[in-house]
Amino acid sequence: MENLIISLNAVLPLMICIGVGYVARRMKLGDEQFFLKCNSFCFKVFMSMMMFTNIYDADITTAFQPALIAFAVAAILLVTAAAFFIVRALVPDSSRRAVLTQAIFRSNYVIFGIPVAANLYGEGNVATAALLSAVAVPIFNVLAVFTLEYYSDRKTGVKSLLKGIATNPLILGAVAALIMMALPVRIPTAVHDAVQDLGQAATPLALVILGATFRFGAVRKNLRYLTIGIIGKVLLVPLLVIPVAILLGFRDIALLSLTILFASPTAVTSFTMAAAAGHDGELAGQQVVFSSIAALFTVFLWIFVLKSFALI
Repeated sequence: MENLIISLNAVLPLMICIGVGYVARRMKLGDEQFFLKCNSFCFKVFMSMMMFTNIYDADITTAFQPALIAFAVAAILLVTAAAFFIVRALVPDSSRRAVLTQAIFRSNYVIFGIPVAANLYGEGNVATAALLSAVAVPIFNVLAVFTLEYYSDRKTGVKSLLKGIATNPLILGAVAALIMMALPVRIPTAVHDAVQDLGQAATPLALVILGATFRFGAVRKNLRYLTIGIIGKVLLVPLLVIPVAILLGFRDIALLSLTILFASPTAVTSFTMAAAAGHDGELAGQQVVFSSIAALFTVFLWIFVLKSFALI
């Protein structure tokens, strides 16, 4: 029961925010264009600041486990490659290919990872999970930008692809954080706190916008693609990665961090980025919602099994 409550506490806040957005649209508090503009603003401003603070505030010397980081990076790259080729084989439309590819490899670790780790190990013992976030999230973002640009109708070649990656707000936020970390001076507290507060608005606002643009009536036409995305994200990816991590000897907080990294539902930002890039935002939003619902059960099962065998 305790593990179920932990999983519920990780997922329900997302669903509540999505519900608020859905109700707001039903109450006609904004039209389609209003929410699309909000989505673009959230992506370009709030999410870049969220990425900046996530990296700038990370203590890379705390709980650094080279083997854990190396395994996570290798697994992310392999999962991404597998998703790319499998989706190309199963999905004919390029816009849906872009959405489903990033939906399968990109997880909602920022929202799932640290809260679940804190519930199991205590607030003072989550440095490993936080560090993994600082490494994995930028990689997810770079791969997502590459995927979306690769399938974009606006691309004109390699030069356009590299330009799209270099000018992506999330990438710019990450680069700015790395530059500031390398400087001998720290950002003034007032500036840091303002950027941090603005960055914290990214996830709830993205969820509200997702709810406002969600259409239940459109699920049927995307059912085949949703099935591919959800099975790939919450079933196949963790089934392939987590047993390997166990065999390689990862245990306790390290294994839990990897479990949440690869068993979490599709990242909320995948919807925001897909819509901003002109891809199938409707399918991307449905993927986030339904993978989150599915993960409510699958994450609980993973935690229950791993705890039952005293692996975490």
